[in-house]
Amino acid sequence: MSTDRIERYTRLIRTLDEILDSLAFDAARPVKVLRLTDGKEVVIVQSNAFTLSRIYTSGRPDGKRPHGRDSYYEYFCEQLEDYKQQYGSDDGFRLTPEDWHALFQESYDRYTRYLLFAGIKRWADVKRDTEANIASTNMAKKYAPSDIAWENYQYKGYMLMMNSIANAELRLAENDRQGALDQVDLSIQRIGEFCGECLREEYGDAENVTRERYLSNLIEFRADLESVEAGLERRRDSSDDDGEGQDFLDALDELLDEEEAS
Repeated sequence: MSTDRIERYTRLIRTLDEILDSLAFDAARPVKVLRLTDGKEVVIVQSNAFTLSRIYTSGRPDGKRPHGRDSYYEYFCEQLEDYKQQYGSDDGFRLTPEDWHALFQESYDRYTRYLLFAGIKRWADVKRDTEANIASTNMAKKYAPSDIAWENYQYKGYMLMMNSIANAELRLAENDRQGALDQVDLSIQRIGEFCGECLREEYGDAENVTRERYLSNLIEFRADLESVEAGLERRRDSSDDDGEGQDFLDALDELLDEEEAS
């Protein structure tokens, strides 16, 4: 290895050390949200002493702009619209297997981001990312060969579950408890419809996982919402309330934390 390259690597490592020191991570604060001069936000996560991740909060998680667009999904949607204008319909629209896999990898990165955002309760971002992934997998289901589409489409039940929780949390933040329950009920119906689709197309494993995990989790989540609401009603009706009870959101956060720990 040349001396110039060794010196360049040395400067790089020392710069990285300085950056880590300036961020001042510790076990109690492994996540930092930084705002850039262009208005964008970047989440920096130090999962352990040796692992550092950088995730853009909008656009693609890696900050890249394929073909000058915010995402491959946006670029492929433009290709679809161009095709419709040229041929008068979407009949025959196709993407290459490489294009679909690029779209699926982008969805996986977005999935990683919304898991992080769920952990730090950025529910509007979780809502946005789950909606984007649902739209991407629906696009693949409609236009990709079945074997390619189901590589990603099999996880639609999970996307629907997380989208429902995000929507419910946003309603709860506005003290709209009935709206939160309505959001969960709608997603339970949609997941049930997806299970039926899995069975019709002979993807029994996907149906089984969706029903036993994602649908079951959402039904349990709904029951937790109802039980917390019932508890609040009992407190409100009690004449000897000492005023030290938790409010609805705090109680729900406890339930969610218990679920994450289990």
